[in-house]
Amino acid sequence: MNETNEKIRLRALIVEDSEDDALLLAEHLQHANFLLEWQRLDTEPALLEALGQEWDIVFSDYSMPYFNGARALEVVKQHDPDIPFIFVSGTIGEETAVIGMRAGAQDYVMKGNLARLAPAVYREIADAKVRRERRAAKQTVRKLSQVVEQAADSVFITDPHGTIQYVNPAFERLTGFSAAEAIGRTPALIKSGQHDDAFFKKMWDTILSGGVFQDTLVNRRKDGALFYEEKTVAPLFDSARNISSFVSTGRDITEKIRAEETRTQLLEMLEATTDFVAIVDSGGRLRYLNRAGRAMAGLSNVDDAGTMHLADCHPEWAARRLLAEAFPMARREGAWHGETAVMRADGREIAVSQVVLAHGGTGGTPEFFSIIARDISERKRFEEELKRQATHDALTGLPNRLLLGEHLTTELARAERNHSLVTVLFLDIDNFKRINDSLGHVAGDALLRHAARRLRDCMRPNDIVARYGGDEFTIVIGDLAHPDNILAIIHKLREAFESAVFIAERDVYARFSLGISVYPNDGNNAETLLKNADAAMYRAKANGRNQHQFYAPEMNARGQELLALETDLRHALERDEFLLYYQPQLDVRSGRIAGLEALVRWEHPAQGLVSPDDFIPLLEETGLIVPVGEWVLHNACAQYRRWRESGFPSLRVSVNVSARQFREHSLLDSIRQTLRDEGVPPDHLELEITESTAMQDVQAAGEILAALDALGVRLAIDDFGTGYSSLAYLKRFPLDVLKIDRAFVQEAPHDGNVWAIAEASISLGHKLGLEVVAEGVETAAQMDFLRSHECDIVQGYYFSQPKPVNEVERFITGHAAAGI
Repeated sequence: MNETNEKIRLRALIVEDSEDDALLLAEHLQHANFLLEWQRLDTEPALLEALGQEWDIVFSDYSMPYFNGARALEVVKQHDPDIPFIFVSGTIGEETAVIGMRAGAQDYVMKGNLARLAPAVYREIADAKVRRERRAAKQTVRKLSQVVEQAADSVFITDPHGTIQYVNPAFERLTGFSAAEAIGRTPALIKSGQHDDAFFKKMWDTILSGGVFQDTLVNRRKDGALFYEEKTVAPLFDSARNISSFVSTGRDITEKIRAEETRTQLLEMLEATTDFVAIVDSGGRLRYLNRAGRAMAGLSNVDDAGTMHLADCHPEWAARRLLAEAFPMARREGAWHGETAVMRADGREIAVSQVVLAHGGTGGTPEFFSIIARDISERKRFEEELKRQATHDALTGLPNRLLLGEHLTTELARAERNHSLVTVLFLDIDNFKRINDSLGHVAGDALLRHAARRLRDCMRPNDIVARYGGDEFTIVIGDLAHPDNILAIIHKLREAFESAVFIAERDVYARFSLGISVYPNDGNNAETLLKNADAAMYRAKANGRNQHQFYAPEMNARGQELLALETDLRHALERDEFLLYYQPQLDVRSGRIAGLEALVRWEHPAQGLVSPDDFIPLLEETGLIVPVGEWVLHNACAQYRRWRESGFPSLRVSVNVSARQFREHSLLDSIRQTLRDEGVPPDHLELEITESTAMQDVQAAGEILAALDALGVRLAIDDFGTGYSSLAYLKRFPLDVLKIDRAFVQEAPHDGNVWAIAEASISLGHKLGLEVVAEGVETAAQMDFLRSHECDIVQGYYFSQPKPVNEVERFITGHAAAGI
């Protein structure tokens, strides 16, 4: 609470459809000693626009005609997870309030009783400050870690006895010793013999007494070559002020020493470097520009740099910044660094990371400045690519759902001003699932890329073509004078897909169902138009596929379809409509089948096999995932018993445990009873928990995993790499297996960044003593990649797709008969 009489400034955003309620809320806060600046709004676009400003807190009603508090909470937390969010509502119930709190709201206050409001605001403003400070501290620690890893200076850390515990990449580059070769040994491995015992005694006396040792050392590389280091060794202390370790930083000054011996060698080095290097007087006139600098600036034919000025090789703005900012700072502090640009002779700018150093002179006035610039154009392109990836689909390169919403909102605003029509087309590839299932995900991805290209090619440049998700695409067409023009566009789209797409060594024909909504008749905002076009698309699909359908108000086909599916799903367990498929797992080293993953399937009496992508989310939403998960566990263990009794090889069986099932108190008893009833050895049952499930509540997850580990079952972290797990927690969990998510496997041979992630995941798993399993292996290239990086086990269509019991038995028998 505010214990003084000073007014506290508070910028508040109020999501409220009632102006009167908002005024009452503002008046209450003003009486509570707040100097209030506030804005009321009641739509999502207005909220998104308002979040472009800075706010101290957000208040929101829960139920509003054009918006709702739950969505407002989601939008605000996506924008700034630390900003306090308090529900102020007259209709919110306790159960709804709890759901809101779990979703990120800080508190809720009833409109009829605002007594708790002011204390809650004081508390949450203070808590938000703490949250931001903690986040900033974490970012600082992460940056410091990156600084050490990326530092050009050699760094190693030892324990109090001098045993090396860590070396950074610069140490490896400088000494030639890898981290594996250095860790566990002492710094004597780079000892040159150039220093006597008295030298090292002085060093130890200094650091053991708590001081910092600084001197120049001559050390020896792994290849025997000598190098010079400006060495700093300092002790680190624990909370009891005892020395816990020593940190040594070393800057390689070998070239500096040699340069001091001969200026010619220095010039040769400068001419050989790939960085832009210049020597400049205080007025900006060049004294020297190296070969790389001349090449970067397109001045290779210039022999005498003394005739040039900074402005000859920098854009005007960059030259002005160097003279007005960089030189004065370097004069005061000795150095300046920042990002500017070098200008080529043709006027093109090259982004550079630039360092300015002040040299020589007397009385604080430098005699000259040196400028070192490194081309960071590639890094800048990479940063731009990261920005693009946030708003574009990685597979097709089309705008994603986020960018689509922004473009559509902009187009609607323009249409409102110009009194024109906007059309939203929602497309779904009818036969995508069949192509994807029969030819594999690689072929499915290729089809999506081809579809995206054809859609883009047959639309106008200002039309928006986006990938909405899965096999769904959305097209936004503006500046339409009449709805009849849409038919010509649809005809053009159909023509674009008349010809086959050559995929997986065969011709494939793609057909699509199309739903259409038109502004303003079918909605006046992006969300409504997209929803209605989606509903129209599902009606078109229900009418026989490869059809188009304009939206009509009575449509809610998709909702009815999902409702019917959910109704049937609720009876599927009692009607014994579920069955298990098994996907074999291959031991990469021996070539033998190492185990089977049990996967649930639903045999719908009318629709046949329903895709897991359709019914698994419904199981999770309805809570049926818990009894179905128990059914899977029991039946997988019962099948294991039947195989054992029939003399069939006893293979380890993996069963997935959902997030809701993992949190059930009865989970341990259910597993213990099932193992006992079916006589399954505990180490022949493997439970797979997703990375995100384990990290939802780390302490609770650790306790549950420890209890499961005590039963003797094997524990696997599934979908590794898709969550936000802490390596420290992974190390503490009693795990046996790490399963790499299929996304990192399927792209690994083609994408260098994903390749590095997959390789690092395998290495991490082995260092943690875990067996590493790769999912989604579909090609020989992926298999070769995993084998070369010593992945333990693989599963995927390249080896075997999931199979029912009788087929998997034949597969295993045939695999064994082949002598593998």
